Amino acid sequence: MKPLSVAQRGLWLGHALNDDKATFNTAECIAFDGKVDSEAMLSAIRQAVMECECLYCQFVEIAGEQADQPEIGFVASQLPVPIGVLPIIELLPAPMTDEEQTIRHWAREEISQPLDLLNGLPCRFALLCGEKRDFLYSCVHHIALDGFGTTMLFQRIAQIYTALTAGQPVAVAEFGPFSEVLEEEQQRDASGQTTQARDFWLETLNAMPEPASFSEKKTPIAARFLRQSSVLPTDIWQPLTALCEGNKISWPDLFLAMLATHLKLVSGSDRLTFGMMVMNRIGSASLTVPSMQMNIVPLCIQVDEQADFVTLAQQVARTKRTLRRHQHYRYEHLRRDLNRVGGEQRLFGPLINIMPFDHPLNYGSLSSSTLNLSAGPVEDLTIEIHFKPDGTPVLDFDANPACYSAEALASLQETLFTLLQRWLAQPQQTSGELLGRWLREERELSLITSREPEPFAEPVLTAIAKQARKNPNHPALTQRDRQYSYQQLLDLSGQAAATLHECGVQPGERIGIMLNRSPETIICLLAVMQCGAVYVPLDPEQPRERQQHIIQIADLHTIVTQADYQHRLASVFSGEIVLAGHLLSSNAQAAALPPVEARDGQIAYVMFTSGSTGLPKGVEIGASALDHFTAAARQRYGLRAVDRVLQFAPFNFDASIEEIFATLTSGATLVLRTDEMLESIPTFVEQVEEQAITLLDLPTAFWNEWVVGLKTGTLTMPSALRAIIIGGEAVYPEQLAQWQRHAPNTLRLINTYGPTETTVVATSCDLQTQSADVAQLPIGLPLAGVNALILAAGDRPAAEGELVLLGPTLAAGYIGTEHTAFTQIAVGDQDLPAYRTGDRVRLEKGQLLYLGRMDNEFKISGYRIQPGEVEAHLLAQPDVDEACVQGIVYPNGVRRLVAFVVTKAGEIDARALKQRLSSVLPPAMIPTDYRAFRQLPKTGSNKVDRKRLLAEYRDEAPVQALACETENRVSAIWQQILGVSGIQSRDNFFELGGQSLQTIQIVNRLAAEFSVSIKVSDVFDHPQLSDFCRYLDDRLSQDENSVEMVW
Repeated sequence: MKPLSVAQRGLWLGHALNDDKATFNTAECIAFDGKVDSEAMLSAIRQAVMECECLYCQFVEIAGEQADQPEIGFVASQLPVPIGVLPIIELLPAPMTDEEQTIRHWAREEISQPLDLLNGLPCRFALLCGEKRDFLYSCVHHIALDGFGTTMLFQRIAQIYTALTAGQPVAVAEFGPFSEVLEEEQQRDASGQTTQARDFWLETLNAMPEPASFSEKKTPIAARFLRQSSVLPTDIWQPLTALCEGNKISWPDLFLAMLATHLKLVSGSDRLTFGMMVMNRIGSASLTVPSMQMNIVPLCIQVDEQADFVTLAQQVARTKRTLRRHQHYRYEHLRRDLNRVGGEQRLFGPLINIMPFDHPLNYGSLSSSTLNLSAGPVEDLTIEIHFKPDGTPVLDFDANPACYSAEALASLQETLFTLLQRWLAQPQQTSGELLGRWLREERELSLITSREPEPFAEPVLTAIAKQARKNPNHPALTQRDRQYSYQQLLDLSGQAAATLHECGVQPGERIGIMLNRSPETIICLLAVMQCGAVYVPLDPEQPRERQQHIIQIADLHTIVTQADYQHRLASVFSGEIVLAGHLLSSNAQAAALPPVEARDGQIAYVMFTSGSTGLPKGVEIGASALDHFTAAARQRYGLRAVDRVLQFAPFNFDASIEEIFATLTSGATLVLRTDEMLESIPTFVEQVEEQAITLLDLPTAFWNEWVVGLKTGTLTMPSALRAIIIGGEAVYPEQLAQWQRHAPNTLRLINTYGPTETTVVATSCDLQTQSADVAQLPIGLPLAGVNALILAAGDRPAAEGELVLLGPTLAAGYIGTEHTAFTQIAVGDQDLPAYRTGDRVRLEKGQLLYLGRMDNEFKISGYRIQPGEVEAHLLAQPDVDEACVQGIVYPNGVRRLVAFVVTKAGEIDARALKQRLSSVLPPAMIPTDYRAFRQLPKTGSNKVDRKRLLAEYRDEAPVQALACETENRVSAIWQQILGVSGIQSRDNFFELGGQSLQTIQIVNRLAAEFSVSIKVSDVFDHPQLSDFCRYLDDRLSQDENSVEMVW
């Protein structure tokens, strides 16, 4: 038995570990320009194969010293060489008109049949007979021959065939013995060359980043691949070779320089690692031995933005020279050394295979050409370059179909050719200049815009004043039995502004407002803006510490509030407190202060969002951004003076800005909701009907509860309602389908999307007639005047990537800090301000689809949560060593925040942790469930393995038996909504993490489950599970209180 070479051992291991035993099959086909002498050809094939030691053999396993590690080798075979003779017309059930296409199609299936290495030869052949010419097909396992070895085999077949057909004696084969190859390997090991090579590669690759690719996807190696094959156009090839001759560089180096620049464009990385196939035979005994010697070496290229085409090619050439003395070290060993073994672990990105040895052969009087069918399996992308008989280069892009589509592959090749053509036209330009021009042009062509005309954006205060002059007695604000006309709104806000001015409020100063939902709050808000000051809404329910941070970050010196909030402010604020009652009554007879004329860069309001550093961030929205958004929103929603719009959102949510200003600038009536409206979904719907609301602006999570209520079939749609705006979370197709079964097509359902940093809403889509039979629902197109780009790595326009927003509604930035989310993007000949949303989207059928976050940001009930902020507060706890916070979305749309922690005691007191977090975080940001670990799982790069944590958490299904059936049924609903497992009879709904919207969700689902009318106040009155269930049982047992479902 002959031992295997290092290369063969690597392939044997790969073959043994791979379920698809055809993965390492390679295939080629020789196309003759006429008919061959069949007998002579079959004889030539048999003889040539039998002369190749590594081909005419069978592999054997014998017991080794360790039972689980057999020794592998090969022995000479006595089997006949498998050769078939097949008419091309019979290869396929319905042959194609083109013989080459027929063969390629047939070969795709044929190559997928495994070669039995233990019981047969590692090869098979077929003589394919056409009408006017023949073809020779070969399928060879990579363990036997590489590309160069296959070329040697066909050269020998041609030599034998030529002699046989000429009636001449066949020359003796000049193949060397395989034993010399094995001796060379032993000598390299003994001399220390192998160790030196290993050290070189480890030092080189450990300094390189994760290999970049033209695809973001990573999947296991694939035997089947997609191919995009193109001849390099003459108008590219000729100037390329001329540039090489003029600068004494090789065309492969120039091509690799171009490919690296292209990959930088796609990946955004300037330090790139390609795989480069090398023959590994120059100066070696293997040069005369048909065998498997080919290796793949990592080629590390740094693309310098200041380097021109020739300079970069020269750098590539120097790098290649450095690698040569180390290229014998097997890439399979490198994978093991660097711990890059596995489906998503890669040693390099695209693989380059330049085949200069593939020259056409003559078989007797017949000339031939090669159909390159498959050089082996494809991990990501393999780029093969070979030549036609006339010397024209052909580029085959073979791609893993799990990573690339046929369209993406064609586009990739087209872009490469275009870039190459441009650089050849101006080779003196640097790589940075080449890519910069390309990106500017592509971004300009890729801008996603509205189909609406851009509206006239006048200042919001001017627009409201116009409505007051136009229709002074029309109701502007109403709540319960209180109502203010537009004239009253204008007078009162002007008088309140005069009072603020007397209190020393200056233009540009930030003024906090901490008030309940009431018409007076809107009046105070407008008064602040009329002073030229900046409106900063404050949530009275914020934890003390967080409230203090917000006040400090905003640098507030004056806060407008009400008497019952003074004590909350006393411990966190030392500035001037102005009571709203005083503000609205002290200057009843005074002249109104006219609005301060807007200055360039004037800020209108500040909204605080979660920050990844552990502190909230204050987003500054300029007056011009508010003006433009308001005009565009009015236009998109079709707001009119006859509309009655419900003011639903808390004032510290930017949705309230949309409700207030879009309504008042259109002359419509703003109806402020009451807390009683949220007692239950039926109550809410009844109130919408009673108050003749025409337009609702709701969190998607609240709308979802309405959809749940519709499943009973007893709720009716409010008669005056013409449109519902939803936003804050993704809409699921199942909910839309349920909604469409009940809502008329005339009732608009407008799905909106927009970060706070782009002034409330950036895009929208009408869903009422949208098909629900899709995986994701669209977020539509930008509002008029707003532009969008989808950018992949390196800010390259793409069909899928990060959504970047541009236009007049961008925020001015964050208070006191700079952030990379706000940037400048080169578009055409302009550098435009832009906001990187961190949201992944795809453009499909002219609409934007939201695919999720690119980071860990999460939304619950409309709250934007940076898990990093929650983690920072967890780590501040004395008993917590490590923390990871994850947002989880279930198929039914339920969202929960889960904390995975490592504590010093190894156990966790979830209730105590929640209590401590509640002093620094709002309820929505407090995790509802906790898991204790001795050590958080880590990835290979020593980062927390978030995917594994999520997978393990989802797999958990704890079931807790409770005291009675009612407790089991109720606790199941609590668990579904709260995301808390193992609920006990004495657990308190609010201590488990229940919040306002979740209370509505619980009530809604309990009402459907038990067919009884339940209100939010019932949960507040009976928060303990056992107490609530006793109350519920009493309700169900009393006939007079049992209510049949009517909604």
